[in-house]
Amino acid sequence: MEHKLIELKNFTKSDYDSFVLGGDVSATNTSLSIAGVKGKSIEPLFILRFRSQETKGISEALNETLKFAAEKHGINVSKACLSPAGLISPERDFCKLTNIPWSIDVKKVLGETMLGSIALVNDFEAIGFGIPFLDEKDKDDLVELAHPGKRMPKPVPKAVKGIVGAGTGLGKALLFYHEDKKSYAPIPSEGGHADLPVADSYEYELMQFIKDKRGGEAQCEWEDILSGRGIVSIYEFMQEMEEFDRNDVSAEIEKADDKAAAISKHAKKDPACRKAFNIFVRFYARALRNMTLDIIARGGMYIAGGIAAKNMDFFTSGELMKEFETNHSMHDVLKDIPLFVITNYNVSLFGTANVAANFPELAIKK
Repeated sequence: MEHKLIELKNFTKSDYDSFVLGGDVSATNTSLSIAGVKGKSIEPLFILRFRSQETKGISEALNETLKFAAEKHGINVSKACLSPAGLISPERDFCKLTNIPWSIDVKKVLGETMLGSIALVNDFEAIGFGIPFLDEKDKDDLVELAHPGKRMPKPVPKAVKGIVGAGTGLGKALLFYHEDKKSYAPIPSEGGHADLPVADSYEYELMQFIKDKRGGEAQCEWEDILSGRGIVSIYEFMQEMEEFDRNDVSAEIEKADDKAAAISKHAKKDPACRKAFNIFVRFYARALRNMTLDIIARGGMYIAGGIAAKNMDFFTSGELMKEFETNHSMHDVLKDIPLFVITNYNVSLFGTANVAANFPELAIKK
């Protein structure tokens, strides 16, 4: 079965007490990783990456990964956790995948593989379970954003944390300290679909443009702006308002299959793309601020999703933090909240491995 092997580190089997399988299942790729567990430490060791559209089902990919682990490294794995792109059933035993022509039925998969238990968590739960394993001092894991005056407040130990992440859509989750596990655990949210507030007449016109484009009478959601399609909507609104002359860049964007990526490509130099991103970041700051106040996130706020990590200059310029702190009543609270951008693209694999190793209550067993 065709796959791409990604070796994350050199290791020997005796370095670890046990091994688990963690996986991220998206519409494009299914990434399955074997992680080594030693005490409270978890390390993804290698990844087998499959093309989701070319895979017949998750069992096929799991069996290929388990076979590789056994034959190449002498590792046998019985515990797994998967983070699929789709709505997970309340019993955590089934997921109908989004934009993938197959589903995950945990009981069926247990019968088709050598695994003894499988847990299903959604994408932001996986990120939440992975954050405790990221190093705040390692820029390949996290980049801390400076408050005005280059202040870097410290997280309050065991305090609530929050996650907001824009990508295909907008996800949110909060993290609470689990005293029994001595670790953080996430509570998922659909806050990305909450109503989107506007601050002035320009933003009101932007929202009306999005509503007309989207159709329906429902209020615009955070996700209508804070997503790849949201960046495109901002850019198209500016074109509609004739704020910028058309040029070679706008012609390229109009022809692009992925317009959001094309806008991002030119964001540093093209005035229209730059303004679109500045508006995007302003709304991102408000989403972070609102969630911070909802949960009093003294443990820190974490920005997830590829858009931020790939456009770091817009998040470190100081404009996001200036907007984040703008609040009449709670400025003194907001100025002491640490903010981080997650830059480790394997955070979900840390998270799913953590669930497989330490949260058996979330798993379905054979």
